[in-house]
Amino acid sequence: MSPRESALLSIEVGPAGAPRASTAEHRVPAVIERVGEILVRHGALDARAALRVVEHQTGSGKLFGETAVALRLVDQQALARALAEQADVLLDPQSLAAISSEVIAAHQPFSAATEQLRALRTRLQLAPASGPAAGRGRVIAVVSADSGEGRSWLAANLAVVYAQRGRRTALIDADLRTPRQHRLFGGVGGDGLAAWLAGRAEDAGLHPVPGVRHLELLPAGHRPPNPQELLASDAFERTVRSLAVSHDTVVLDTPPANRCADFAFAASVADVVLLLVRRDRTRIAAVRELAQRLGELGRPPLGIVVNEKR
Repeated sequence: MSPRESALLSIEVGPAGAPRASTAEHRVPAVIERVGEILVRHGALDARAALRVVEHQTGSGKLFGETAVALRLVDQQALARALAEQADVLLDPQSLAAISSEVIAAHQPFSAATEQLRALRTRLQLAPASGPAAGRGRVIAVVSADSGEGRSWLAANLAVVYAQRGRRTALIDADLRTPRQHRLFGGVGGDGLAAWLAGRAEDAGLHPVPGVRHLELLPAGHRPPNPQELLASDAFERTVRSLAVSHDTVVLDTPPANRCADFAFAASVADVVLLLVRRDRTRIAAVRELAQRLGELGRPPLGIVVNEKR
């Protein structure tokens, strides 16, 4: 899924009686440097020009940066750099070169699609957890009935928007049969989750993601002969819970549910489960069956996220 084809996301269904989440994020108040101050500090705008922007901005309801561009005092590139610095987001093309263009939250952090991902993040942050909540961090599993529905795409981009909020985030590729996260984040190879669970690696192989502060990836690694047994092991649950202690958020990419039972072991250790469907592709019967299976696991989906890509 390319950025041009990137999905519009919406939560269609939530559990009965679940509180509706606000669209405004609850944050700890912090001193955030204003865009105008950043532009002046970097020499893109002088103090006199900044005052001119403020004068035009007053009463118009427009943002400072939007007004500055409209007055042709700064260009869009300078504004994007200032917004990135304000939001603690890296926009350096060299630092993001290894990351696939599918990870739009990294490459296009101020796009409409990324804003929808942030809205989804907000709902997740305000939603009650139904899982073990063993650590201080929340474990989120992204599941879907079949392959090609955008599950890995959503998991990758969701992990990035959590990291962009300054939350230490771990992304785990728990699809040990057809993993994708190592490709989305620069071809990370070698030992990964499978080798760690099998006792063939000295550590879990958590890799910092260049270009995305606060994000670490635990790739699936080489395909093992016994993926289901590894995910069913106590070692998998201990690994996830350990990362939930050391991280604020853990995102799990899971195998397609109708191909194997592996997904159930990944979903069972999550605090929150998102069920992803793709419009005009996912069968309604498959969604109902998967929702029922998740309920039987004691992990009913928080909601159904619709991938609008046709």
